[in-house]
Amino acid sequence: MNTETGETGEGDVVVDCPACSSRGPHEVIKTNGHATVRCLSCDHVHKERIHQPSTVEVRVVVSQGQESFSTRTTVRADEDIRVGDEFVLEADEGVFGVEVTSVEVPEDGDNRRVEEASADDAETVWTRVVDNVGVPVTLHTDDDTVSRRMDVPGDYSFVVGERETVDGEEFVVTAFVDRRTDDRLRVEGDDVQAKNAKRVYGETV
Repeated sequence: MNTETGETGEGDVVVDCPACSSRGPHEVIKTNGHATVRCLSCDHVHKERIHQPSTVEVRVVVSQGQESFSTRTTVRADEDIRVGDEFVLEADEGVFGVEVTSVEVPEDGDNRRVEEASADDAETVWTRVVDNVGVPVTLHTDDDTVSRRMDVPGDYSFVVGERETVDGEEFVVTAFVDRRTDDRLRVEGDDVQAKNAKRVYGETV
């Protein structure tokens, strides 16, 4: 899912260049009438008619830990939205990197959740924040088992057998549950990104 209008990046389009005869990314300089574009391969500036795809506004529900909020964003009408897609969402609450967890579409006067739908059909996109996440950690000590929480970037890696620190307490990762499969992995060297860790287990050292 992409909330930008450019084909290759913000302000870029893919068109043919009359100077170098290549088809590739061009920077959009002006958009009045025929767009003025610059070829990123040879720097030739020329006019081009650019088709701007139609857009739709969809409701997005964002979950972050135990809290959630609702906002709206604009996407291309012909774009497919799939579970697992990640995108940057700008909202009044801030800018978040989120992952699609389900898509809600209307059906026979009711709504149902699906794995994939076109933006034009989507009623609500359900997401969770993945750029910064709180990971539950279960620690086994000599006398007790305690629960902690680690707030880390979503791409932070937990590796079975490696040392971590939470609330000033050092521990060795012994296992984790991967939220994508619900599997509990415990072989030394197994790793998971924090955004995909449902829970991490460890023993204090």
